[in-house]
Amino acid sequence: MVEMRGKQVLITGAARGIGLATAGFFADAGSRLVITDRDEEELAQAAEQVRRRGSEVTAQVVDVTDQQAVEALAAELEEKNRSPDVLINNAGVGHHGSLASTSIETWRRLIEVNLMGALYHIYAFLPAMRRRGSGHIVNISSGQAYFKLPTWGAYSAVKAALGSMSETLHFELRRWGIWVTTVYPFLARTAFYDNVEARSTGARLSMKVLPYTADSPEKVGRLIFEAVRKRKRVERINLINDLGFISQVVPGMLPLVCRAADAVLSEKE
Repeated sequence: MVEMRGKQVLITGAARGIGLATAGFFADAGSRLVITDRDEEELAQAAEQVRRRGSEVTAQVVDVTDQQAVEALAAELEEKNRSPDVLINNAGVGHHGSLASTSIETWRRLIEVNLMGALYHIYAFLPAMRRRGSGHIVNISSGQAYFKLPTWGAYSAVKAALGSMSETLHFELRRWGIWVTTVYPFLARTAFYDNVEARSTGARLSMKVLPYTADSPEKVGRLIFEAVRKRKRVERINLINDLGFISQVVPGMLPLVCRAADAVLSEKE
């Protein structure tokens, strides 16, 4: 177990949901937190909530797609001797719709937030970790990377790219004393799905049952925290994601899942 007391921890997308829940567990462990988000008002409320748990918290408004802003934050924290021991790339956006109906602009947005946002942070904070010879990077992918579900293709493709990069990075950075954990959450009861436009009867039904089938942000945050403490390489969060992982190597299983999902979720022309 790695002791988290006194560790510097940076979490992106921490104004709400999984990011905020994760911050709470590190706060309880005595870590010193830097939380970032685009929403200034919600971020300030989140910071106050975490402070009430007895942790030192700095809230910084940062758009993860702004590389210069990320680099400026890295320089500022290093100057203050607060460069993170643990970097958690949590910020992300979703999209629901067939590939044929997904605009190029939407693709760019998904790539910029879900992939490039993480890369900007890794490139900004990795040099300090290498100089110290220690550090931990956590990248939050998605269980969708295992399932290839129709109507979630663009989102899952970008999250799969993030997961592949992250798992490779784990092995590349071990020689520098730096650990990388890739997290694949299942569905979570957060505002992430509030703006999902369900265009089929099956999709609308899935949104209605989501609160009863999804994991709580607290469960996901706790498992992310434990994955850092235990230095896990991969955390799949939910048994269903384990099944999704297995389905990729069991002959015929993945096409069966995808055809069933297509029948339920896809828009009917």
